[in-house]
Amino acid sequence: MTTRHCSSRTLAFRLLMPALVVAATAFAQDSGSKLPPGVIAQQGGAQITMQDIEAYAQKIPDADRVGFFDSPKRIQNVIMNLLLQKQLAAEARSQKLDQDPSVERQIAQSTDDTLARVDLAHYRDSLKVPDFSAISREYYQSHKDEFVQHGQVDVKHVLVTIKDRGIDAAKALIGEVEAQARAHPEQFDALVEKYSEDPSKNDNHGLIADAASGNTVAQFSAAAGALKKPGDVSPVVRTEYGFHVLQLVDRKPDRQLSYAEVSAKLIEKLRKDYIDKEVANHSDHMRNNPLEANPDLVASIRTHFLPPGATLPSEAADANSPEHKTQNEPAPAKSN
Repeated sequence: MTTRHCSSRTLAFRLLMPALVVAATAFAQDSGSKLPPGVIAQQGGAQITMQDIEAYAQKIPDADRVGFFDSPKRIQNVIMNLLLQKQLAAEARSQKLDQDPSVERQIAQSTDDTLARVDLAHYRDSLKVPDFSAISREYYQSHKDEFVQHGQVDVKHVLVTIKDRGIDAAKALIGEVEAQARAHPEQFDALVEKYSEDPSKNDNHGLIADAASGNTVAQFSAAAGALKKPGDVSPVVRTEYGFHVLQLVDRKPDRQLSYAEVSAKLIEKLRKDYIDKEVANHSDHMRNNPLEANPDLVASIRTHFLPPGATLPSEAADANSPEHKTQNEPAPAKSN
């Protein structure tokens, strides 16, 4: 583990200490006892230390860790769950359940899972990542179209719902709305008041601001973004809410973002993409090692867990398929 990684982890837990103190105070008030040095809580012979909390925290992404623990209630839940887990594990050991061969294999598999995760994390942390400052500038120059801030698009719309009328009647009605909107675009407000069934119509009179930014459902956003000039009317658009006809109210011009505005996020993205690719290549290298398998044993896995006399779900479905029944029908008897 690198020094940088240790330092960031230490800093994260320093930030968490106020919440831990609050949670620990609540426990102390409940128990009224003094705990051994370094023990956060104990119950039924089980003890939880900061090392246990740190081990648990490794399951949480770095970016989410501080936020996760910034809650005395959540900390208390974690401690209580870890104490229960330790008590159950101690009970299992006392009954020698850990010596059962099938349990030993589960423990070994759990250990492998943890080590595999840790190994990939170590590989990721140990990568020598290049400086993307120059590369990011080159990328920006050759992909400027990716760094355009699209201007706000405001539209008005008429919504015709399918509820209580059916899809055919809704299509017919929205088709009539579209025809009237194209014939008399200056009367679109009247169409909104007469036909639109949007529940928010009384408040916004059909106006949807910034409609192409992704704040609306995808079909609506795409239709709004396709309108170019104020007054333009869209074709009929279907969404989960029903059928819409849109009219462009205003469209602000797009703006090319400068390299200075995007450089920080671009460098971080290129860095992340590089690391993800290297980690994937590392895993793929292992997957591509020579493989040997016993085909009979592989095939036997399919029925290994099948109860005696039971049929595989796929075979039962095949047996009930029309094709299967047709193939197994007896041939018609010949007439004399």
